[in-house]
Amino acid sequence: MTRSFLNALVIGALVAPLPLLAQQSGQSDEWSEWEEWEEPAAASNFSLNGFVELAGGLRLATDPALDDNTTLADARVQLRGDYKLSSSVVTFRGDLYYDGVVDNVEADLRELHWQSNLGFMGDWGNHLDLKIGQQVLTWGTGDYLFLNDLFAKDYQSFFAGRDDEYLKAPSLSAKLSAFTQWGNLDLVLTPRFTPDNAITGEYFSFFSPQAGQNIAPGFVVADENRPTSPEWALRWYKTAGSTELAAYGYRGYQKTPVAADEQGRPRYSRLNVYGVSAVRPLGKGLANAEYAYYDSSEDSNGNNPMVPNSQHRWLLGYEQEIVANLTGSAQWYLEQIRHHSALLAHSPWPEYEQSQRRQVVTVRLTYLMLRQTLTLSGFNFYSPGDEDGYLKFRVSYSPGDDWQLNAGFNLFYGQQAHTFYAQFEDASNLYASFRYYY
Repeated sequence: MTRSFLNALVIGALVAPLPLLAQQSGQSDEWSEWEEWEEPAAASNFSLNGFVELAGGLRLATDPALDDNTTLADARVQLRGDYKLSSSVVTFRGDLYYDGVVDNVEADLRELHWQSNLGFMGDWGNHLDLKIGQQVLTWGTGDYLFLNDLFAKDYQSFFAGRDDEYLKAPSLSAKLSAFTQWGNLDLVLTPRFTPDNAITGEYFSFFSPQAGQNIAPGFVVADENRPTSPEWALRWYKTAGSTELAAYGYRGYQKTPVAADEQGRPRYSRLNVYGVSAVRPLGKGLANAEYAYYDSSEDSNGNNPMVPNSQHRWLLGYEQEIVANLTGSAQWYLEQIRHHSALLAHSPWPEYEQSQRRQVVTVRLTYLMLRQTLTLSGFNFYSPGDEDGYLKFRVSYSPGDDWQLNAGFNLFYGQQAHTFYAQFEDASNLYASFRYYY
């Protein structure tokens, strides 16, 4: 109920007796012409909003594998809409934009789904929610580090400096959620495998062990090497005291084409993932821990260098407010490759293979200024074994609800050209964007 309607009720209550008093005193009956208060318009079941955005970015150094120093050149319009039905909602979110890096107009349907509680199926249905359609999905405890989150990501957008919302790519899926006294359960079915938007050479080059240097072929995976089978993802979670516990499962494929066929062409290999996590308060902050086992079922013994080996993945993290308006967090991450000696023995390029244990340490600092209208955020990945890293810095200024200005840089560094972060050293870039909301 709006404030203006409440004011109307109060005034109405005060003036309602006045016509009767006027008639009793012989005064004019002009109060009889008092119009009835107009009922407020019912809230619309449909909402519509969005934004327009201009964004640009430039490479900090020339990449010999690419001719263009532009890393970001977007002119974008996003439209968002929600339509509420009696017991469900239909959501739409889509982008239409011109991508100046590849000189093409792109359409990105990020959300088009129907979501409802299933109470119409009976009492047991009240404990079930269903979401069907194009949607962005995520879970897990990591900050920019994903262990049990096997939903699609867009790393080209991430490296170019687009907003973080574009790191999570959409998929056409069905998600069923159950809420019980024994815990909550999410089951996600993606009928057709949805891979990451990985680094393939259109925007940024990558290291090739065959060539011994960075290349930018702008390749696509052949249709016969793209799985058509469904993906399944499962999460069970429950709060025990002040700790939130979760268990995960995934059956699908590697999200990037890191396997190869007999002709050496990239493909997606089979992958099963099993994991657990926990989040709880610790001291003045919040601590998290997560584990995942990556079961590479096509290469259980590690003898096939064209298929990734199975891995154990571990994560520990902690976040707290350091002082007023300054928040800090840190993470320790470990990848441990199984059958590493077999991998080296059979690899045609053992000198470029990842070490058996690869560690990454991350630090994030976020500072709010000018009555929280200005945000400074820095995030650094560093691998002590590889001696390489990736620093992201972003400044966001939004003095009101109508517009936002962003700027920042992505800086990759390292000692050896083939390590994970150092291979993207020539991708380091500056970017800026302006967004207007309507």
